[in-house]
Amino acid sequence: MNNPVKYINFRFPSFGLSIAYDEQQLINARFFNPALENLPEFDGDICQLGYEIRAQLAEYLKNPQFKFNLPYQLHGTPHQLKIWQVMQTIDCGKTMTYGQVANLIGSAPRAVGGACGKNPLPVIVPCHRIIAMNNKLGGFNSGNIFFSLGIKRWLLNHEGVVLNN
Repeated sequence: MNNPVKYINFRFPSFGLSIAYDEQQLINARFFNPALENLPEFDGDICQLGYEIRAQLAEYLKNPQFKFNLPYQLHGTPHQLKIWQVMQTIDCGKTMTYGQVANLIGSAPRAVGGACGKNPLPVIVPCHRIIAMNNKLGGFNSGNIFFSLGIKRWLLNHEGVVLNN
């Protein structure tokens, strides 16, 4: 029997994060614009994991040094999985460039950027910590580039990273 998918829609100061989960693990997440989408905090029956997701996101909002400890299993190509694994090693307040990650795994910067854009659990798996050369923002994983880059900038600023324009 499959576990039904539930959603928690968490609001940060200027954006929202909608996380799909079941009773055992996180499935995926996407950003939403609260000004355009009025989503309820919970969608579906609430289980213990839903409360834990909310508690950990609230703790991250209060304390950017907080390390998430939520169950999930990433699914992607072997190349994507390598990049997502590297993301999880970048500490809060630190960044790596697309080129540095590419050199680390024997890939190309654009391929790293592509995998960042496919990250199924943004914020939890911190793709925002991978930036462009010269300490610039680079891209981010949502369809609306202006909204997305604002989210990336907010997350990095929240974690104490100072970027060049």
